[in-house]
Amino acid sequence: MLDFFKKRLKKDAKVAVCSDENAITIARVRREKDLPPSLELCELQEIENISIRDAELVRITKQYNLDEYECVSSLELGDYNLLLVEAPDVQPEELRAAIRWRVKDLIDFHIDDAVVDVFEVPSYKAAGKNKMMYAVVAQSNRVRELIGQLNNAGLKLNIIDIPELALRNIAAMLPEDVGGVALIYVGQHQGLITITKQSSLYLSRTINVGTSILPESVLSVMDDESCQRWLDNIVIEVQRSMDYYESHFSQPQVSSIVMTPLGKEIPGVMEYLSEQLAIPARFLDVNELIDVPENIPPLVQSRCLLAIGSALRQEAVAL
Repeated sequence: MLDFFKKRLKKDAKVAVCSDENAITIARVRREKDLPPSLELCELQEIENISIRDAELVRITKQYNLDEYECVSSLELGDYNLLLVEAPDVQPEELRAAIRWRVKDLIDFHIDDAVVDVFEVPSYKAAGKNKMMYAVVAQSNRVRELIGQLNNAGLKLNIIDIPELALRNIAAMLPEDVGGVALIYVGQHQGLITITKQSSLYLSRTINVGTSILPESVLSVMDDESCQRWLDNIVIEVQRSMDYYESHFSQPQVSSIVMTPLGKEIPGVMEYLSEQLAIPARFLDVNELIDVPENIPPLVQSRCLLAIGSALRQEAVAL
């Protein structure tokens, strides 16, 4: 979403580096004409103490020569607001200023302390509604902190994205995206439901479910009450999202539900989702989606998915 200076770098691949208090995740995606993208690097570095994160970023940057490529990163869930707002009738160069005025009463911090960007909502056809846009609003000090962290590691930061658009990049590669797909991303503490169709993000919904509360393994989701409650919360939020998608965007029902890897053995999850929502459901497997030098384990997929999605970004310039 946020564009920075461009330098002479290797253009045949893109690096994404994402971090939180627990880990640094890295993905490098190479694109060649007429070939599917290749995930040539996917790394998960656990961090036991957040005080060493910056030093680890420097070490990893040097180890994998990440400073030779354009770098993309992503804000963490909770570090920004994603707001659906009416598009102002202004010239393109005046759009961001007009959107700032629109969102100033919708955030819990002063608009002077905000970084704002926008992207379009496809085919918004709600009755009596004007054209709508998504506004991404983040506190400028958090954005500056992230920029400084990555630049100090020697990375050539070009764009800061958001998880919704990273997941959009993943969903766009799914065969189900042609008819519309609900992608359920489950992080350690929070998750997202996105609905995309033909590479366009229609809506997203944050869900307060994470893998951290799940047991390491069970014989079946039906054998563990906490697993069933966890899934029931997801079912409710997915149903709400699909209802909104169908009614507000005048779209038919999505063709499928895809859930990102959990990194844990919980048999019966897909069967439960399919039965409750009456739509085919399956797990995402990055190994089937992108060319990889060797299979990526589900746990690494789970933790690195936002970095992979960010590295798949193709837009040269944000709106």
